[in-house]
Amino acid sequence: MASGIKDKVAILGMGCAKFGERWDTDGPSLMVEAFEEAIADAGIDPSQLEAGWFGHAGNAVGPGAIPLALALRLHNIPMTRVENACATGTEALRGAAYAVASGACDIAFALGMEKLKDAGYSGLPAASRGPFYDATNANLTAPGAFAQLASGYAARHRVAADDLKRAMAHISVKSHANATKNPKAHLRKPITAEQVIKAPIVAAPLGLFDCCGVSDGAACAIVTRPEIARALGKTDIVTLKSLQLAATGGWEAQGSGWDSSYVPTTRRLPPVAAT
Repeated sequence: MASGIKDKVAILGMGCAKFGERWDTDGPSLMVEAFEEAIADAGIDPSQLEAGWFGHAGNAVGPGAIPLALALRLHNIPMTRVENACATGTEALRGAAYAVASGACDIAFALGMEKLKDAGYSGLPAASRGPFYDATNANLTAPGAFAQLASGYAARHRVAADDLKRAMAHISVKSHANATKNPKAHLRKPITAEQVIKAPIVAAPLGLFDCCGVSDGAACAIVTRPEIARALGKTDIVTLKSLQLAATGGWEAQGSGWDSSYVPTTRRLPPVAAT
């Protein structure tokens, strides 16, 4: 019976490139920037890595996972490339964490990278969800999908439009406030709730500050088992409690049984997710 990954995986090192409009660099360079910081934080040699997962949804590098090995000069270890829309980076971490938790390898890493500002379009490339889905959702966008959730929530719980906007405004205000303290963040200017509320609408009720910006950047996590982390001299160990994925077959968008007020898959995660 599945027992989950709770406390079986420790974060050995983390690294992050500076996010923003990185016109001065390319995708592989962003990968190196994040990786070198992660290796230094982990205190290990790259030769100790046994497997890598590369999360990339754009087209900044060639196909497959080989670009990761080439950029980082890693030889003779398995590389896996994953893509899962907004969860692409998390999906890379999930692969590395599961490999370590299963005992398939002792030390693995996950690296996510996107280079979108000079890609020729304003976000991640569109992807077909298949003829049975696209036929009724031809104009679905990320802001549109999340706007549907916000509208559904407001309707179900009878939240007035002005109250909804004011409640959501605090999320962006908080995020921008955090960014002012992070030298690697893209948008580092504080904003007010009134600025959020009065911003141009992107997909009602979501305005400009309710939607994430398009940015270039990369992040890397090196993971191992707790006992190995301790053997390497780590004392303040951070472990993963749960890391799970649930994908929908699209039923909620194909009938009248869903009111758009919540995300169905989050209520249907397998029990092992909380183990």
